[in-house]
Amino acid sequence: MSRTRMVCVVSAVIAAAYGMALASFGASHVAREPLKHRWLFVWRDMSNPREVDRVIERMPRARAAGYNAVVLSPTMPEAKAAALREAAKANGLSIVAIVMGNSRDRNYMEGVPVENALFVVREGIALHVPDNPTEVKNGGFEEASGNKALGWQWQDDEGVTTFIDREVKHSGQSSLRMESIGKNEHRHCRIMQPIKLQPFRQYHVSVFVKTEDLAPADPEIKVLSRDTSRQISFQTFRVERTQDWKRYDIVFNSFDQTEANLYLGSWWGKDGKLWWDDLSIEEIGLVNVLRRPGCPVTVKGEDGTLYEEGRDFEPIRDPMLHPWIAYHEAPIIRLKAGTRIKNGERLRVSYYHPIIVYEDRLTSCVSEPKIFEEWREEIKHADTLLKPSAFLMSHDEMRVMNWCALCRSRKMTPGELLADNVRQAAQIIRDIRPDAGIWVWNDMFDPMHNAVDNYYAVNGTLKGSWKGLDKDVGIVNWHGGLEGKNCRFFADLGLKQILSGYYDSDETGDAIAKWQANTRDIPGIVGAMYTTWEDKYDAMEAWAKRAWGGG
Repeated sequence: MSRTRMVCVVSAVIAAAYGMALASFGASHVAREPLKHRWLFVWRDMSNPREVDRVIERMPRARAAGYNAVVLSPTMPEAKAAALREAAKANGLSIVAIVMGNSRDRNYMEGVPVENALFVVREGIALHVPDNPTEVKNGGFEEASGNKALGWQWQDDEGVTTFIDREVKHSGQSSLRMESIGKNEHRHCRIMQPIKLQPFRQYHVSVFVKTEDLAPADPEIKVLSRDTSRQISFQTFRVERTQDWKRYDIVFNSFDQTEANLYLGSWWGKDGKLWWDDLSIEEIGLVNVLRRPGCPVTVKGEDGTLYEEGRDFEPIRDPMLHPWIAYHEAPIIRLKAGTRIKNGERLRVSYYHPIIVYEDRLTSCVSEPKIFEEWREEIKHADTLLKPSAFLMSHDEMRVMNWCALCRSRKMTPGELLADNVRQAAQIIRDIRPDAGIWVWNDMFDPMHNAVDNYYAVNGTLKGSWKGLDKDVGIVNWHGGLEGKNCRFFADLGLKQILSGYYDSDETGDAIAKWQANTRDIPGIVGAMYTTWEDKYDAMEAWAKRAWGGG
C-alpha cells in the first residue's frame, strides 16, 4: 500500500493521535501515514517450549509499544502453538511465520565439485591418494632466524607483533606468537606462504591455536588466489578470549586454482596474545560427500572405463555426513565381489561436497524439486498450526550457488536460478494461503547489497534475481547501513517495503528515525520491524517510539 505524505506543521498531540513518526528538518516536519506493519522479530528455537513462553510473556509489552505482529519460526509443539495464538489474539498481534530455510535433508545442501580425485585399490577397498601432494613449509615454526619464521614468504612486524616463541608451544620446540596487534597501524598481524593446489579438489587445513586476553578474539585462516583478487576458503572459527591449545579444522575447495596464498593471523586485532602451531594441509576425498540427484558420483578407471555403483563397488555414502562439521574421517570405497576393478588400479572419482561460509552458514540447492516439496509441506503445517497473517521467506545470504550438476544443467545464471526459485516459493504460499501476505528479505535481490557479481562462492552473477519478485511480494529491507539509498530501487519495481531496523545496536531509535527521514519521499514504505538476532529486547519501546510514535 502506498503511503500518503502530508507536509505541514503539526503538534506533538496530533502526532501521538495518529501514531506518526516525525522527521525533523529545521523548522519543518514531515509526517507519515501510520505504518501498517509494526513487527517484532524473534530468532529463537521455537521447538523449546520455554522460548514460546518467553514470546507470550513479551506480548503485553509489544501491544503497549504499538507493535501489531510477532515474527517467528513455526517449529513449535502443537499445544504451545495454541497458547501462542490465543495470547497473540488477546494482545492484538498477528503472527508472521518465518519459512523456507534450508532443506532438512543434509544431502540437499548445495555441493561444489571435486573432479577426478585419485583413489588406489588395495585388497578390496579404494583409498584416496593425493596425486599432487600439497604441504605447508615449517608449519610447526621450528625453523627460524630470530623472530622470522623460515619458509614463509612474508610476516607482519617480526619482533614487534610476531614472534617465535620457544617457551609456549603445542609440540616441538617453538610456536608462532602474535601479540599487541594494535601496534600495527592497520591492526593487521599476518603470516603468509604460497601453496600449490590441484583444481577442483577438496582440502583440509588443521592448526592448533592458543589465546590469552585476546581482544577482539578474531584469528582467521584465509586462502586467497595468488593475486589476492579471489577468496577460495570461506570457513572461519571461534576462539575464546583466553583458551588453551585447541585444534581447528577448515575444509575448502580449490575451484579452478592451481596456486594460492595461505594466511594465518588477525585482520582487526588489538590486544592480548595469540599462538599458532602444528599447521598442516592435505588433499582429502569424499568427506561429507553429497548423494542426491543433482550431485552424482562417478568412478572411472584411468583408461576411461566407467564403473557402476552396486555392480563394481558398494554404494558410496559418508556415514558421518554432517555439513556443519567440516572435517571427519573420510569414507572408503568398498569393491563388490565380481567387480571389474583390479587390485592396484588407479581410479578417478568425481563427487560434490558442501562448503561452510563463516562458522556455520550453508545454502541448500535452489533447483532440486524436493526442496519445493518440503516447502509446500512446511507452509501447510505452519498454516494449520498458527494461521499466520503473512509468511517471511528465508531467502537471504545464500552464499553458495550454481555448482551442482543439476543447477549447471539448466544453463542459467545464479540470478536467474534464484528468480525462478523465489517465484516458485511465492506460488506455493499463494496455493495454500491466497489471503496471506508474502515477504522476503531484500539482500539477495538488491543490486546494492548481495545481488551482484562475485558474491562469496556463487558461480556467476546474481544480477537480475529481482525479476522473480511479483508485485505482491513485499521486501523486508535490512540494509540499515545504506540508510535508505536502496529503497528507491524496490519502490521503482512497485514493491512495498518494511524497514528492518534495530539490528542489536539502535538503542535510542536514532538510526530508524534517520532511515525513515531519508525515505520520506519514497512510496511504499509501509512498516518497520524491530530485528534482534541476539535476543535483546530492552530497547523495543524506545525504538518503537522513534519508529512510529510508540503505543
